Amino acid sequence: MANTINQLTTANTFLQWLTASQGLITGFNALREGGSGQTFTANTNIDIANNVTIGGNLTVSGNITLDAIGFDDLIVNGSATIANTLVVSGNTTLANATINYGNFETSNVTSLVGSANTAIYANIARAQAAATSAGIYANGAFIAANTAASDGLAFAIALG
Repeated sequence: MANTINQLTTANTFLQWLTASQGLITGFNALREGGSGQTFTANTNIDIANNVTIGGNLTVSGNITLDAIGFDDLIVNGSATIANTLVVSGNTTLANATINYGNFETSNVTSLVGSANTAIYANIARAQAAATSAGIYANGAFIAANTAASDGLAFAIALG
C-alpha cells in the first residue's frame, strides 16, 4: 500500500508538522538517493519531457511504444538479447553479422566473402574437375566403340 500524506492545516500541532516534514524528507531522499533494497513506487503516470539516463537495468513489465510522439529509433550501442522471436519488417542492414545457425525460407545473397566463399568455390572446382575427367573418359569410350564397330563392319563385309 502506498504511503499517503495527510493534509496539514494551521490547526495541527508542531509535532504533527514535524512528523509530516520528516516523512516528506525521508520520501524525497528515497526518491533521490535510493538506498540498499529500497524501491520508490509511483502509482501514477509519469511524463518525462527530456532525456532519461538509467545507470542500472531497465525492467519493463508491459510494452514499449517508441513512436508515440514521432520518435521511432532504437539505438543500442552494446548487445541485444531477444528471448523468443524477433520480427523485422522492411529493409534490414546487418554489418559484420555472424549467424551461427540459420534456417532461412528465402535469402537473396549478392556477395559471399571469407570462408563461405572459399568453401563454395573449392566445391565447384572439385565438381568441375570430376566432370572434366568423366568427359575425357566418356569421349575415349565413344571413340573406342566407334572404332570397334567400324572394324567389325569391315570384317563382316570382307568375309562376305
